[in-house]
Amino acid sequence: MEKLMEKQYKLEVDGWETSCPYRGGNICHASISSMLIDEDIKENYCDNENYDNCPIFLSKVLRKGCIKIH
Repeated sequence: MEKLMEKQYKLEVDGWETSCPYRGGNICHASISSMLIDEDIKENYCDNENYDNCPIFLSKVLRKGCIKIH
């Protein structure tokens, strides 16, 4: 039973690693306005390992990396 649970957990982790961490149905949580995204964008970026090529994801990463200079 324990082996079965370990295998199930691994499958969930593998699935998460191959999709965008900001996806949430039809809403892109990487965007500032939580914009709605269409099926083409989801298929090309969100639901596979190409999410790091998504312009919305890249802008989120750049925004998080900004340093305020006084």
